[in-house]
Amino acid sequence: MFVPGAVADGATRTVSAGPPAKVKGTPKDGDSNAFYRKTVTVHVGDKVKWAINGFHTVTFPKKGAKPPPLISPDPAGTKVSGVNDAAGAPFWFNGQTRLLLDRLGAFPVPGKSYNGSKLVSSGAPLGPGRPKPYTLKFTKRGSYTYYCTIHPGQKATVKVVAKGRPIPSAKANARAAKREYAKAAKRLIADAKFAGPTGNEVLAGNDRADTAILRFFPASKSVPVGTTVTFSMPAKSTEAHTASFGPAAYLQGIADAFVAPDPAAPNGPPTVFNPLIAFPSDVPTLPAFDGANHGNGFISTGLIDRDAATPSPGSAQVTFSKAGTYSYICLLHPFMKGQIVVG
Repeated sequence: MFVPGAVADGATRTVSAGPPAKVKGTPKDGDSNAFYRKTVTVHVGDKVKWAINGFHTVTFPKKGAKPPPLISPDPAGTKVSGVNDAAGAPFWFNGQTRLLLDRLGAFPVPGKSYNGSKLVSSGAPLGPGRPKPYTLKFTKRGSYTYYCTIHPGQKATVKVVAKGRPIPSAKANARAAKREYAKAAKRLIADAKFAGPTGNEVLAGNDRADTAILRFFPASKSVPVGTTVTFSMPAKSTEAHTASFGPAAYLQGIADAFVAPDPAAPNGPPTVFNPLIAFPSDVPTLPAFDGANHGNGFISTGLIDRDAATPSPGSAQVTFSKAGTYSYICLLHPFMKGQIVVG
């Protein structure tokens, strides 16, 4: 249904960042990194309100510009320091430039309206509780692409047309969003049944361009002593993960502190990205793993992803040199758990 501009059916249209509704049968660890409805049309002077259903940003760069990154090197060049392993030895990444949540990509950039002339953003939902909706008023005709800075490739469009032109009603948009997500939900249900790759590979997720399953495939893999296992990201994933081995409490502590305040401003907001998550535990390659690495059995791939804009690789390898059962998690998504049984 299309509504002429004079109808007061609403000067606000609603978009969902993430799934707009629950669909029966979708896996609990399934998610969608997309906006629904993917293209919304409004009149000049109208507003769009985003319901933030997940860990997303709503970021409008200056028209024609790329979105800012979520994480970037410290522009001041401050180095990582004082990060030691359980045996008291410094990790290799001490002396590397530390990583920060990007000022433009991770935090709100003020603005109640948008006309394409400068960046505005909701920022990432870093606080506790459900994120508040984000609303923008559109004051100039045009077609505007916006992004989630957390999930590369997640983008959508707001089309702004002259007053008086017919546009879809709020109900029509809701129906379209429901249809769009129904297709994603169908893929999630099918993809969750994947048994995992054959051979000595573990897939971190079974993802498409706009769907993600936050699970290792397979969750358990048995290999002989001396086997090298490859941990890979799906080709079109919008996620990032780690495969990190070690004591459960130690790993959870790292995951819980994925960002921390700057030591120079301890009472400020968390801005420093945890190097134990970002970087691999060892370079240039991970050493053979025997369950005792770094004094407590810690070894980590660091971030792996398929984002061409980051330096992270798309896969990493671990060689298992001693029999045993070794549990691991993703330090970004600590509910993602797996094990390698070596014997």
